[in-house]
Amino acid sequence: MERDLNYATAEDLAEQLRVFERRMGWSIFDIIDVLKQKKADCFSMTKEKPFHYFYARLNEETVLIRLQTSQQEIEFSLPLEKIKH
Repeated sequence: MERDLNYATAEDLAEQLRVFERRMGWSIFDIIDVLKQKKADCFSMTKEKPFHYFYARLNEETVLIRLQTSQQEIEFSLPLEKIKH
């Protein structure tokens, strides 16, 4: 499997989350807050038509996030302190 690597700032990635949240009408930052409060270890949501997938998993001081559509997949880690509404 071939992967393209792109680099972005934490602020750019947080903005990408806000865009995805608005587009899907999902409460992504509320979900991340649940993870930050350690009420869950991971969370995923899928919408079939059009296809959208969101996955988040809490690590020590970061959240691993995967956003996927039928056209692209983005995976990144963000420090918890950089994730704010």
